[in-house]
Amino acid sequence: MDISIILGIIGLSIIIIAWIVQLITILCKSKNLSLFFVWLHLIGILIIVIANIGFKSFTTLILNILLIVFTIITIIFYPRKNKEKNV
Repeated sequence: MDISIILGIIGLSIIIIAWIVQLITILCKSKNLSLFFVWLHLIGILIIVIANIGFKSFTTLILNILLIVFTIITIIFYPRKNKEKNV
């Protein structure tokens, strides 16, 4: 089996796990976006980008790079909890 196919399967599996984590978070805890989901999604997409290079599939490569950009923007603007310092 070609390494690009294996990487594609691994990347998509990570994305599926990320979506399962997000679904469980929404059903059990809150309606907020899970940062863990966002990071898993980013890792999955990065692996798929590597597979796209191996497949020489430049259309999907560009689309996945756009997904990476939007995911990184989501991480940057993800609301952080402010910690108050007791002095």
